[in-house]
Parts: sequence; structure tokens; C-alpha cells
Amino acid sequence: MKSSLSGILVVALAAVPLACNPFAPDQSVVLEVESLDAPATIAPGAQITVVLTVTTGGCTVFDHIAALRVTSGAQLAAIGVNTAKGKTNYSCPADIRSDPHSYTLDPPFESPFKVQVNRPTSPPLVATVLVE
Repeated sequence: MKSSLSGILVVALAAVPLACNPFAPDQSVVLEVESLDAPATIAPGAQITVVLTVTTGGCTVFDHIAALRVTSGAQLAAIGVNTAKGKTNYSCPADIRSDPHSYTLDPPFESPFKVQVNRPTSPPLVATVLVE
């Protein structure tokens, strides 16, 4: 029993470096966001849920929304993966999509609270939420 657990541990430890290649190209990209939907007003102590309509497709897929937050506002960016980045002779399908992704911000908020979405090729989208 002890030798079989030792064998499993050795195989697991040997497989860890194979699962994550530190020399592989970083395929992370900031995705384009078509629109930002946010409430105009919220009650004090309430959460703010915003919806970003993110453009994906081809070789790009959505991964997460990154946020930089202070009490007076938040900057958001849609982060994705470009599976063709760092590869040669790699073709991507032409299936461009727009998918909604929500992100919830927790209080406290100053009023007005500005939500800004940074985009790679377009000016930022900005929404102002009043806390009343």
C-alpha cells in the first residue's frame, strides 16, 4: 500500500511540469467589448451588476473579467485566450460572436460610481451609477 502511494506521488510530481510549460507563449489577450450595461441608480449597500457584451470567435475565447477597483469607480477588461498566438500555419474559423458576461461589484460605493471598460482598439466604455 505504501509503495503504491509512493508510486502515485512520483507520477503526479513528474506530471506537474508537463502540465504547465513556462516557455510556451502567453496567449492572453484583451478582448473587444461591444457594450456595457449598468444600472442608472442603486440603493445604498446594494451590489452593482454590470453586463459586458464581449466579442469572441475565430481563435479567441473568453476567460474572465479583470477588475481594478476603488470606492469611486472600477476599471474592467475582458480577458481571453488567443489559441493561435505564438503558432505558425494555424487557421482560425470565421465564427465571430457577441456574448454577454456579467460582473458583480460589492459595496461600498461613492456616488457617483464610474464603471469603465477598457478596450484594445476602441475608446473605453463608461457608465455612471448613482447611489441613492
